[in-house]
Amino acid sequence: MKLQSKIAYSIIPLVLSSLFLLGAWSIKKAGESIHKSTFLYMNTVIDSYMPDIEKNHQLLVKNGLDTIGSFVSEYKRHAVRTAENLTLPDNSHLFIMDGSGNLVFCSTKKHTDVMTAVWGPAAKKIRSASADDAAPEYTGRAEEAGIETVYVARQFSPWDWVIFFAMEDKVVSGAKRQIRNATIGIAGMCAILSIAMILIVFNKFFATPVRRISNSASAIAAGRHVRQIDVRSNDEMGDLARNMETMSRAIQQHRAEIKQSHDELETRVKERTMELETALSKIKTLKGLLPICMHCKKIRDDKGYWKQMEAYIQKNSEAEFSHSICEECAHKYYPDIDLTSG
Repeated sequence: MKLQSKIAYSIIPLVLSSLFLLGAWSIKKAGESIHKSTFLYMNTVIDSYMPDIEKNHQLLVKNGLDTIGSFVSEYKRHAVRTAENLTLPDNSHLFIMDGSGNLVFCSTKKHTDVMTAVWGPAAKKIRSASADDAAPEYTGRAEEAGIETVYVARQFSPWDWVIFFAMEDKVVSGAKRQIRNATIGIAGMCAILSIAMILIVFNKFFATPVRRISNSASAIAAGRHVRQIDVRSNDEMGDLARNMETMSRAIQQHRAEIKQSHDELETRVKERTMELETALSKIKTLKGLLPICMHCKKIRDDKGYWKQMEAYIQKNSEAEFSHSICEECAHKYYPDIDLTSG
């Protein structure tokens, strides 16, 4: 496995796990933000309606009509008509429950028995919490006719009303799902782009210089001279390439010196060989058995002729003779003359 593949296989899990954690964190935070935004919107809707109820009640009190049932009922109907004219998003509805858990108004015209069964207990719980001076449960979840909803509520004690604004949870869940899918898609694209970018950068700044330096090292090992390695970066790779160029020049110079020394040695060997051959060509040797007369010391040549020893040796070698006399012969043949002195 190549080094590039090893590093890629090491980096890919790290990048994917980092993006996975980042995506999970983003999805979680986005979900929390959507949840908060949803409830903020729902609180805004119900808070925009509450002043109208309070206004009608204040008119009753101001005119001293809050104890007269017919006037109270008329002002309540006016508050209900205001609620009917509110523009609400799909999959949501505004409704009012009394303290006993009975439906007073619902923007979607739902059946009273269904609304009472689902929202009556919630209304009673909020009313009881307000009566006990405890913090009422203004937000929550409930299941209405098999549909999960989220809601916010307000208690209006003078009329013993609990005003609810409910929205189907699938609206919130759908937004979360869209963000989750978008986050996964973006994370996937980021992972692909990040891995591609890492591989491109690694290939350009590491794998390619290493490959070029490796090829140059093989060329130097094969005896070829590498004048320049195409790695121009000002980092460790560039330094290594420059050092290898210097090493290649030094090796070539050393090889040139070795070749020069070898050529000089061959020249000297040839000269000495020629000198030896010349010297050997001047040397003649006598080989084999030479027939020599036991009395006169003549030697028989290849043709059968007897010749004086001096003549035979001079002819068959490069030796030359100069005549002298030994002491024994001098005493024997010239006893009266002293030939050995001086």
